[in-house]
Amino acid sequence: MTIARKKRPSVINTATDTPAMTTFSSDLLTPEEERELLSSFWDCKSELVRILLRQYPHLRANRPPFEPWPMAQFIREYCTDESCADAPSTRRIRDKYVHFKHRLASANIRLAAHVAKRFRHHALSYSDLLQEAVCGLMQAIDRFDVSHGTRLATYATWWIRQTLQIAVARQSHLVSLSPHHLQELGLLQQESEALAHGGKHLPSPQELASRTGSSLEHLTHLQTATRTPVSLNAVLDDDSDFKLTEAMPDNTSTTAQTNNERQEALGFLMENLRPREKKVLDLRFGLTGSGTHSLRQIGHLLRISKERVRQIQNRALEKLRASAERVGWEPSLLLD
Repeated sequence: MTIARKKRPSVINTATDTPAMTTFSSDLLTPEEERELLSSFWDCKSELVRILLRQYPHLRANRPPFEPWPMAQFIREYCTDESCADAPSTRRIRDKYVHFKHRLASANIRLAAHVAKRFRHHALSYSDLLQEAVCGLMQAIDRFDVSHGTRLATYATWWIRQTLQIAVARQSHLVSLSPHHLQELGLLQQESEALAHGGKHLPSPQELASRTGSSLEHLTHLQTATRTPVSLNAVLDDDSDFKLTEAMPDNTSTTAQTNNERQEALGFLMENLRPREKKVLDLRFGLTGSGTHSLRQIGHLLRISKERVRQIQNRALEKLRASAERVGWEPSLLLD
């Protein structure tokens, strides 16, 4: 007794008659079904571009090349819900285009999940990795050329991996890294593990630099950029509540103390100056908070020439430097 098997429904007929919001199955497509679906997707994409150019003449200046990726970008930019609201025929073609694309993505969603699992050792969660992998899959569908003669999964694997590498490089560390630096980190980790297992000791930076072929300075910068951040509220010792913030110096109090020392030293040294010299320095540098003045302004206030003000200023500064050297103070302690 033979049992007749139900014939699998045609993918293209289902996609044509089904609304765009259908929940798709993740069943794999046979090579024949995939070629038929890709061919229908390409025909739909070409027809949609021609309709947009015919319906909106002003878009002809932005006519895309007859290639998958430029045409997909053209549709994404100009075929929106607003532009298709008054054109039922355009909206139907667009719904078919979206339907074909989502069916292709659903059939390859397992591939995206499989590639995303390889990046789980990074800081991103698996849900974020899966989302980035799906974005790479959708981009591969937009870029795929039917005339390549290969399976979509073979072409999409590279784009999914590339998208994941960029996402990990940008989001796994505080410092944004390029995919090239991420590959260097992977090579660095492999060499470090090989040296640790082979020699039973942690490799030095010099050993890693010689094994990876990079300079020691570049290796140090790369390790510093990927160093695990430490919270300022982290406890330094498990047996106490002493936090890292309590061990950091207070720059505000240090600056205030330095300014007070400078003011005291300057006041002590200026006792040896003449009244006019004190007045000129005060007006010139704003020592008492009265603001700074130019040589011309000081000369007008004191009723002397601009050149005379410069001479008094230089002589007063020489006296201050000489007094500071006698008592063993640095000249930079006076005026910075």
